[in-house]
Amino acid sequence: MHYTEQSHTFRKIIMTKRITLADVAADAGVSAKTVSDVIHHRGRMREETRERVRNSMRALGYTTNLAARTLRTGSAKLIGLAIPNFAQPFNGNYADIVTSYAWAKGYRVSITTYHRLSQGLRELSADAYRFGVDGWIFLTDTPIPAQDNFLNQDRPVVLTGDYLSHGVADTIMFPNVEASQTATTRLFELGCERIGFIGAPANADSLDVTTQQLDAALTAQEGNSAMRLRGHLTALLQHNRSPLPSLVGACTRLDRSDGEKATLRLLDAGAQFDALFCANDAVALGAMSALTSRGLRIPEDVQIIGFDNTPDAAFSSPRLTTIDPFTEQYAQMAVDCLISRLEGDETAPTVHITDFALIERDSTRH
Repeated sequence: MHYTEQSHTFRKIIMTKRITLADVAADAGVSAKTVSDVIHHRGRMREETRERVRNSMRALGYTTNLAARTLRTGSAKLIGLAIPNFAQPFNGNYADIVTSYAWAKGYRVSITTYHRLSQGLRELSADAYRFGVDGWIFLTDTPIPAQDNFLNQDRPVVLTGDYLSHGVADTIMFPNVEASQTATTRLFELGCERIGFIGAPANADSLDVTTQQLDAALTAQEGNSAMRLRGHLTALLQHNRSPLPSLVGACTRLDRSDGEKATLRLLDAGAQFDALFCANDAVALGAMSALTSRGLRIPEDVQIIGFDNTPDAAFSSPRLTTIDPFTEQYAQMAVDCLISRLEGDETAPTVHITDFALIERDSTRH
C-alpha cells in the first residue's frame, strides 16, 4: 500500500484516542527515536524526514504530554517568563525573542504579567511554584531591596530589567552608562551645545528634578533610567558642561505619553535646548510629538537620540537615531544562563552585560 494511503487509514483509526509519540512514528513511517529527535531539535536527519514527522504531528494533533515527561525526567522543559506588562514596546519584543530562542533550545516558555498585582513581582514570586516551570526569567521594573529574599526560589531564577539581585541570582544588564555616554557625546560631536535628558526617575513627591538628585544620579548602580541619566551627566561633565535641573525631564512611566508631557514641561518652563537624549525609544517618540506640536523641527532645531532600537524607531517620522543595546543578545543571555543552571551549573551568580551600537537615522544630523 502506498505510504499516504496507509497514513490516511491509520489516522482514521486512532483519532478517537490520545495521540502518543508511537502513533506519530507509525504515521510518519519512522522510529520513535526519530520523532523524539524532531521534538527536541536534535539529531541529524534529512529535512524531508523532519518535515514528514512535523506533518504527522500536525495531522494527528499530537501535543507533548508535559505531566508524563516531568514525572519521567524531572523536567517539563518549560521556562517561566514574568514581565510587568505588554504596554512597553520593549517588553513584547523581549518576550518574543526569549520565546523563539528558548524554542530553538528545546524549551517552551510560559509568559505571565504582574502589573495587576498590588505587590508586583514579589507577589507573583510567592506563587511561582504553581506554574509548573523548571525555572524563571524575571523582568523587573523596580529595585529589589538587599534584604528581600523573594529571588530565593526552589528552582533557578535569572533576573533581567537592569536591577541588582545582590548576588542571589544571575543578572543580565544593558550597558546603560557607557551607551548613554556614547549617545550624549555623539550629540556634542554633531555640534549640539545644550543637551537635555527626558526620562529621569521621578521624585517620590514631585516631577521637578533637583541638583541633589543629579548628584545622586552620578553614582547610580541600577535601574535603566537612573543609569542612563548617569551616563548622560557623565558625558556633560567630560565636555565641561554643568548638569542643569532645568534640562532634565522626569517621567513616572517610560512611555510615549510621559515622554511628551515631560518635554512639554521643559518647553513651558522656557528651557532652551538643541538636543535631547531620551531614556528609551517610547519616551523619544513622545518627545518628538511634543516638539512637533510646538513647531520645532527635528533634527534642524532639536536633535534626538533614543535607547532600545525598538521596531517603531525605524518607522517614526523622522526615523529615530537610537542606541541598540542588543536586546537579542540580552534575551539569549538570560535563556542560556537559566538552561545552564537547570543543567547543574552551581557556580556563583554572575552579572552579564550586553554589547551596544549607536544606530544613526534621521532624528540627528550626519
